[in-house]
This record gives sequence, structure tokens and C-alpha cells, in this order.
Amino acid sequence: MRPEQKRKIVQRRRWRIRKKLHGTAARPRMAVRFTERNIYVQFINDDEGSTLASASTRHKAQTGRETLAANKAGAEVLGQAAGEAAKAAGISKVIFDRCGARYVQDGKIDIFAHAATRAGLDFGLDLEKKKSKAKKAAKEEKAEKPKKEKKAKKEKKAEKPEEAEVTEKTAETEKAEPAKNGEKAEAAEK
Repeated sequence: MRPEQKRKIVQRRRWRIRKKLHGTAARPRMAVRFTERNIYVQFINDDEGSTLASASTRHKAQTGRETLAANKAGAEVLGQAAGEAAKAAGISKVIFDRCGARYVQDGKIDIFAHAATRAGLDFGLDLEKKKSKAKKAAKEEKAEKPKKEKKAKKEKKAEKPEEAEVTEKTAETEKAEPAKNGEKAEAAEK
């Protein structure tokens, strides 16, 4: 895929996500942007159009910023730093905006989100519960699948005898029935 096409796809994903999210003073939007080398986080109040707090791998206050990169290790460190920056600004609840990045389980965004929740940020949903619910649902679906197949087989077996009992009268069966009745009458007379 060409780089221009990838950029268009990411831009459309960014717009699709962004039109559903709106940060307020009570619950700002936490925009997380992963570039090729760095990670940038901003806590934005969309009502006023202002940034309440920020953190990045290039921030001067960030320890070890020379070694941080836009990878899983950097995501975990910056998630903690973003949580601390938000707490310093008096922010506890946020709306998570991943800025067009894919949310892959155990990926950079997922690791960042978990690190931020451990630092004390509330996304309005419990990520651990969501993961465990998804795992439980998958296990239940696997367990129910054989049961559904067995039920379907039983239903098919139950339908077959009913189909055998109910037969349509054809011309041959109608002719055979009067003959049988006539034979029975003759046998009764003898």
C-alpha cells in the first residue's frame, strides 16, 4: 500500500473517532499521538479550545528522554508521566482519543492506556473488566458452539420421523387405497 493511501486511511479513522469525542473542563479529551519516533499527549478542553496539561517523550521534565521512543516501553513510561501530569493539573477523568491509531490488544495504545489508568486516570470504563469480559464471552461462545451443533442434530432427527409420518397423497397411493379397501371387503365376505 502506498504511503499516501495509508495517510488517507489514518486521517479518515482520526476524523471518525474525533467526531464522537468532545472534551470538557470536567472531563478533558486526552489526545495521544504516536509519531515514528515520539509520543505526544495533551489534555484538551474543547469547550474553550485550550490545553490543560501535556506530556511527551521530548518534554524537558521527562527523565530518560534520550532513550524513550514510540514503542511499547516508551508508551508505558509516558502513560505514567501523563497520569502524573494530569493529577498535577487536577484532572482525574478523561476521554481517550487515540488520534487515528489502531487499538490492538497488548499494542502501544493498549499499554499506554493501562499505564495511565494505573497512574490514576479514569477513562470511564474499566479496561481490565472489559478484557476479562471479552475473554469470558469467547470461552462461552466456544463452549456453546458444540451444544448448538448437538441441538441442531437432535432437531434434525426429530424432524425426520415427522416428515416420514406425513406423506403427500399421490395418484398411485390413492389408487392403491381403494383397492386395499375393496380387497378387505372381499376378504370379509368370504
